[in-house]
Amino acid sequence: MRDPKFLLLLVVMLVFSFTEKAEASSNWRAPIDSPELVNQYRQPASDYSAGHRGVDYLVKEGQPVFAPASAEVAFAGKVVNRGVITLKHGASLRTTLEPVCSDLEVGERVLVGDRIGAVCNASEYENHCKPRICLHFALRTDAGYLSPLVTIGGLAPSRLLPITP
Repeated sequence: MRDPKFLLLLVVMLVFSFTEKAEASSNWRAPIDSPELVNQYRQPASDYSAGHRGVDYLVKEGQPVFAPASAEVAFAGKVVNRGVITLKHGASLRTTLEPVCSDLEVGERVLVGDRIGAVCNASEYENHCKPRICLHFALRTDAGYLSPLVTIGGLAPSRLLPITP
């Protein structure tokens, strides 16, 4: 049986994520055209545990990357050795994409589907998709990470089961 605290956190995160989704925009899309998912989101057991806090799409160097929803640029630049862009959607919902090089500046507004950059410098660092190149797409709320597929319709619906003693 699952820990009651875990179940409560899960319910709070789901409610919070759908509230933020409605606040940010009702229109979400994948950040690339013709997405091919190669790595699924894997929820870590704790904030410090192993997991995969996002999804990965197979991409090519130079491939355009688009805003998954209307947003404000919260960060665009290099983190260590790769380009990263973070978009703020509403009060506390953020998406991060890497490796992406962008000419956008912090505070600029983008609309869903606007080109925000391109896959770049993917060969300059060891990513977990080698020898292929992948675009990492993450979604975070103040409560923690969620699968970004929840916003673009890539998850099967949940079914609640009765708690049995």
